[in-house]
Amino acid sequence: MSAERYLYRGVNADLYAETYGQLEPKASGQMFKRPVYYGEKVFYGDGTTYGESEANAVIMHQRNSSAYPSAGVSTTPILENAKSFATHHGKYPRGYVYKIDTELLEEAGVKAYPVGDYAVQPAIPGDREVILVAESCGALPQKIVVEVIEVAT
Repeated sequence: MSAERYLYRGVNADLYAETYGQLEPKASGQMFKRPVYYGEKVFYGDGTTYGESEANAVIMHQRNSSAYPSAGVSTTPILENAKSFATHHGKYPRGYVYKIDTELLEEAGVKAYPVGDYAVQPAIPGDREVILVAESCGALPQKIVVEVIEVAT
């Protein structure tokens, strides 16, 4: 896990309202594993392994979570990046940033997957993405969120 105490997750106002403020993964309820087979958009030496694994889920999620949805929720230790993600780089007039305390993850049953530990070449290397997965593979427990910050463009 990263040395940072806090992780951040930025979401636009529509998603915030749609999920009632919950940190809900795109593939809620599905196991955090993904199969990878020859012929898919994987690359030799990118860290993926043949068959089903958590490592594959991390790599494919960070590559494109819309095309490869998972039970994971992307976060970053960089507040400014999360603010930018919250407004989709200015596309939305406002959004929300969740401040997550990493010292509460284990007790809450949340596993952290630092992308740099799995992907040979992370899709957004400067983001230092950490994917969080609840034990239930559903919404992250609210008790890990210590603050929700409203941001505007």
